[in-house]
Amino acid sequence: MAGQLYELHARAERGGDQGYLERWPGDGETHGVLLFAQAHAGRLAGEAHQQAALLRITLAEWLRQQADPLQLRALDDARGAGVRWDQVALALQYIGADGEPNPSSAFNRHASLKVAVHGEPEDRRQPHVARIIEARVVREELERRERERAEDARYPAMDAAARALLAHFREGEILSDPDDDFWWDELVEVVDDRRDATERANLVVYVRGAVHETYAYARRTGQEPTTTAQAAAALEAASALVDPGGVSA
Repeated sequence: MAGQLYELHARAERGGDQGYLERWPGDGETHGVLLFAQAHAGRLAGEAHQQAALLRITLAEWLRQQADPLQLRALDDARGAGVRWDQVALALQYIGADGEPNPSSAFNRHASLKVAVHGEPEDRRQPHVARIIEARVVREELERRERERAEDARYPAMDAAARALLAHFREGEILSDPDDDFWWDELVEVVDDRRDATERANLVVYVRGAVHETYAYARRTGQEPTTTAQAAAALEAASALVDPGGVSA
């Protein structure tokens, strides 16, 4: 989303003064991106202005949601360390009309955070389902680990496909949009940086993005996605790995 915001501003300023874009925060600095995009929102007009505003809404909501699990973990750590609920209430500024901390409000905040972080939308009006949610979290964690193991098992094939794609891309044998090769840039950055099982499993995201980006640009421009038979074979092999049903082609 941060990258999409940047692209909206870059397209709007193309051919004009893009100096301010040199100060654009990195995509990982979500709060900074929001502040910067808001400060320069007036540079956009029409549909671009609308799209950027909607992206800012979604990005702000995402950022807010990221804070919930952090606060929940902090609350769990505090309680695990023996911090009393009245002390938690003081930290949360839950103070009653008498100026005293309200421990029940702190307890309820903890329960509501459990629902917000681990629950489903229909759970949000039912804080008493916290135990059910905890059991669901355990089940989902086991499922996540199983998916991760499955992806990790096919990492060698995915890694080989990624490196073959990049070799042909660097030779100019794979089509890319000169104005928007985001996924290719990302793939270059991450292919040598897969240290643990989660990162290895996530390589599929970048390979899929590069494959989709190439096919989409080829369709838009009416060009062939590759210029050599070897590059075509590499692209098709990668596509078969990330989209077994042949979605990309």
